[in-house]
Amino acid sequence: MAEPAHGSTFEKAIAVTPIDTNTYSAYLDPSWCIGQVPHGGYTASVLYRTATTHFAQKAATTTTSSNKRGQILAQEPIGLQITFQRRTFAGPAILSVQEIKLGARISTIHVTLSQVQDERAVATSKSSKLSDRSDLEVKVLAYVTLSPPAAEGGPAVTGPWDLSPAPPPGSLPGGGIDFKALGEKGLDGKWKAGPVATPTLHAAKHLQAYSPASTLRPKTVEERAKQVVDQWSRFAPGGTPARWSNEAVVYLADIFPAALDRLGAMETTSVLHASGADTGAGDGTKVATGEGLVQFWYPTVTMNIDLKSRLPREGVEWLHTRVVTRMLRGSRADLEVLILDQDEGLVATSTQVALVVDPARNGKGRGEGKL
Repeated sequence: MAEPAHGSTFEKAIAVTPIDTNTYSAYLDPSWCIGQVPHGGYTASVLYRTATTHFAQKAATTTTSSNKRGQILAQEPIGLQITFQRRTFAGPAILSVQEIKLGARISTIHVTLSQVQDERAVATSKSSKLSDRSDLEVKVLAYVTLSPPAAEGGPAVTGPWDLSPAPPPGSLPGGGIDFKALGEKGLDGKWKAGPVATPTLHAAKHLQAYSPASTLRPKTVEERAKQVVDQWSRFAPGGTPARWSNEAVVYLADIFPAALDRLGAMETTSVLHASGADTGAGDGTKVATGEGLVQFWYPTVTMNIDLKSRLPREGVEWLHTRVVTRMLRGSRADLEVLILDQDEGLVATSTQVALVVDPARNGKGRGEGKL
């Protein structure tokens, strides 16, 4: 069997195993964590895989006559609505599926990801499975909407929109990016390789991100708070080059280091304003982008992902992400994420609510750092 486009490392990390017709097991990999907590986009990829595994299992066990000639079961996710109720942790998890609606055009399932209440019990156990489900509590809730790939065919009509402001140009005529040069040299036109992820940001080490040079230059927190964030990225799970798949796009919808640096700048600006401090260039707050990446922790509270275009089975090498935050208030921020391919085709959109909090919470036990 051919290796999936996103590579064997990611395939192993998002694997789910059927327990019965509506229950699955997974193991949340520590190498896809932020601090000690599994990354939200990675967790969303596990939910995506649970949905496709569930329908594949139904297809294998359902007769053709009761399947309306196979129309209901040949479906893949087109949207996810996710609520992160409690902090997850690296280790075994149980995923339960409730079928809300099965239709020939649109189906909806409700997925819950549960783990034991006390993660210390798992840490002292030699088993990677949950043998006793009596101590489980729900960590993540999701509604997943699915549709048959065949129903998504035909021409696409694009409305009157574009990226504003326009992203910086590359070196090619007309401002196009020379992706070969960007990948090999880490530099093309106004674009360059982003900062290396710090040791605790495990989940951020699985992609190669490239940002406009203007984003990476030193600037005041006020300037950083106002910037729009763009990145081109390649998938590299475990440091091994791979390609973006539909499952990996869900992870990408929540991984943008420079945008988190911007959120940190916004929170810093808010704190300085509240204390009456000036955030102008003369106040000593000039900090290089990237140095503040672990200054705060950014737990995702809710995440909605709309998958606009399915990627080909062989995947794609490059994807462009645009991230905008319109307001941070009471340490609660909105994020709007657009993901586009090399032809400026819209691949996915995402809206999220995130908190900006003390990073110490992400390194403590659940009881100490509970939100």
